[in-house]
Amino acid sequence: MSNFRIAAEDLLELMAKTIEAGASVADILKQLKLPSDLLDNSNRLIDMGDAWRIMLASQNAVHEESHLISSRPLRRGSTRLVFSSLQQCETLEQGLQSLADNYNIIHGGSFNIVCKRGRSLSYCVDDSEFHYQTQAIPLAIEFALISIHCTLSYLCKTPLKLKRVCSKRLLLPEHDHHLNIFQAPLKLQQKQYELAYDIEQAKLPLQHDFKEDIAANLYSHYLYFLALTESKAEFNFLQLCQEKIQQASAKQVLVNQEWIASELSMSVATLRRRLSEYGSSFRQLLDNCNSDLACQYLESGLAISDTATRLGYSDERSFKRAFKRWHNVSPATYIKQFPQLKQEDV
Repeated sequence: MSNFRIAAEDLLELMAKTIEAGASVADILKQLKLPSDLLDNSNRLIDMGDAWRIMLASQNAVHEESHLISSRPLRRGSTRLVFSSLQQCETLEQGLQSLADNYNIIHGGSFNIVCKRGRSLSYCVDDSEFHYQTQAIPLAIEFALISIHCTLSYLCKTPLKLKRVCSKRLLLPEHDHHLNIFQAPLKLQQKQYELAYDIEQAKLPLQHDFKEDIAANLYSHYLYFLALTESKAEFNFLQLCQEKIQQASAKQVLVNQEWIASELSMSVATLRRRLSEYGSSFRQLLDNCNSDLACQYLESGLAISDTATRLGYSDERSFKRAFKRWHNVSPATYIKQFPQLKQEDV
């Protein structure tokens, strides 16, 4: 799956009111252990996972959950109230309706609608009469829709399929943006926002863990959704990292955490966190790559000493110890499996 990103300028636009109200960008980045200059360049692309955490921290800083773009502030706990209603729902259709009803209650209007059109079950947001303080910010509603989609996919234990996604935004960002998460046709400059599901999914059962605080785990539901869709696509984040490391090592490029993070357009802190979420680490990935490359080099006839050098080992003895740890045999014993190779270095 692609690495979804958001431009710093879009993130700062959404946070503008909370920053005016006293939220400190510097404090938020420090709290999240992100680079202090992460948002300095307006064109910089921010990993969506980081963007998500930054937005939550921004809300927490001012104890308000609409990013202060609503003239009717949402106190902390509003999102928990909305999503806790899902515990009473048995199907996807009931879940969508419950979310729409509760969002309408806390916002004081009929802005959220669930309707059936032909073969579609749609969740729609019409903010044309919403009480914005200044102007509408599409990213705010789009992120709410992402939270809804990922959470319901989590509860259904399957990546829900969308027939289309509609937004009021005029243009799509040129980078691999957040709306690509939906993996559905995107329609821009629409009169309302919409998530359109195939009607056949309406009766999908929601599988509850009644001990779980649904609202407190929206970010975890996003990660779960990514893992589900990655599995469906026979792709995962670890594989992408490992492929990049192998390609660089094969070209004798110095591979370190800073390099791989740069290749993936994320900070080192984000790289470490993402790898940890998948139960891995950069050291483990590098070890796996070196193990595979060592076999490739030896099988191609490269001498043991040259293989050690190419993999960046300071001495041959260290490489031999590592190889035995990886494969339970020495490099010399491994080479003997390939009699066509020269044994000069055995």
